[in-house]
Amino acid sequence: MTALRFGRALVTALGGCLIAFALTGIQEAAASSPSGVKTAAISDAELAAAPVVAEAAGADLQNAVNEAKPGDTIVLPPGTYRGPIVIAKPVTLQAQREGEAVLLNEGGESALRIEADGVAIVGLHIRDEAYKERPSVLVAGDRARLEALRIETGADGIAARDANDGIVTRTVIDWAPDGVPMADKGNGIDLYNAHRWQIADNAIEDVHDGIYMESSDDAVVSGNRIEGSRYGVHCMYTAGTVIRDNEGNRNVTGAMVMTAREVEVTRNIFTKQNENVHSQGILLYDAHQSLFADNTVEGNRVGLYVELSTGNRLERNRVAYNFVGIQLIDASMNDVSGNRFQGNVADAQARGSQDNEIAGNYWDSFRGIDADGDGRSDLAYAINPFFQGLTKKRPAFQLFFQSPGMVFLEGLYQSERALWATDRSPLMAPPGSGANEERTAGTAATGAVGAALLACSCAIFYRMRRRRI
Repeated sequence: MTALRFGRALVTALGGCLIAFALTGIQEAAASSPSGVKTAAISDAELAAAPVVAEAAGADLQNAVNEAKPGDTIVLPPGTYRGPIVIAKPVTLQAQREGEAVLLNEGGESALRIEADGVAIVGLHIRDEAYKERPSVLVAGDRARLEALRIETGADGIAARDANDGIVTRTVIDWAPDGVPMADKGNGIDLYNAHRWQIADNAIEDVHDGIYMESSDDAVVSGNRIEGSRYGVHCMYTAGTVIRDNEGNRNVTGAMVMTAREVEVTRNIFTKQNENVHSQGILLYDAHQSLFADNTVEGNRVGLYVELSTGNRLERNRVAYNFVGIQLIDASMNDVSGNRFQGNVADAQARGSQDNEIAGNYWDSFRGIDADGDGRSDLAYAINPFFQGLTKKRPAFQLFFQSPGMVFLEGLYQSERALWATDRSPLMAPPGSGANEERTAGTAATGAVGAALLACSCAIFYRMRRRRI
């Protein structure tokens, strides 16, 4: 019996040694493996990066934020959490299911205040419906990322102050309180002294200005939809702003570029800004060295409005079915070319804007003559300044816009034509329609047939003369 027990003990000891040896080998192999297979041990860094899950809906979210370590992701299960919340360290606050974690704020403070750099907020539904001055989300740290939020606000939806390199994307912002005049509402997204922000693929409705940027350079605003607001996109005192691929509908003005330089406004669609006497599709005021190209501006009171602006390029825009296609007021040294003005009540109005380079546009109300078949009229299209000059002195006469009497008086007015803004070579057909190329080809063919007929006539005449001799 003693020998048997000794044998069993020896086998057990040997087995334990073999198992320990095998585990040690596996751990060393995993640690040295380039495939990234993790060992059973978890490092302190991995522990710090692991998600922190709020214990239950309605838990003290501020306490969870305070206890989180820098770099933590705080995951919020569906439910309602009370604000206001202040985030003073680089963490991620993320809804477990997008839109089902509600941050409810009923006080006068911001529902969410971001004071640290590198904070991300993802998938939250923020209800901050009290009418107040402080924004629903206040960003005071660099490199913030706000993604897939739903914000119901009674103030500015998102405001960035002295905070750079942020991102707002896939976010919906709606005005909540009823009965507030548009002039007293907050902006959807408001940047002040906040540079290099990317604002993309958001939907904003029924606010003051949809996206407002002041003293904030190099922002990229793309793919947003803004409706029922004052200015869809509004930039002031900015440089290097890019406004691209956005849609604006039923605002007072689709995009306003004011006291700004080197702005790019391209491939946007602005429609039905027409319910206010000051409505425009795109408005330039004191804008310089900027590009406005390939935009569709349709159904507005004024399609393109340019005042006190210099050195801009307005190219290849489709300006259709507006009351006025383009207005030029004391504007100079701008290049207006390749645009399509079609179906407008009045294609153009101008005052004090003779020093612009206007050429190669299509004006569907103009009937030109193309004698040489190059697709451009040999007659210039001059923009009559009579109505603009009259309404400057007597604003009430705007009531007679395009009335038969006003059109008759405009036709009689021919004073100082040399000072009128003029398209020197307007297109005979819309750009890109192929009609100009067809016209040129047709003219060439007609010329060839004419030359052949002339040659035949000369040959017949020569033969008849030879017979008489």
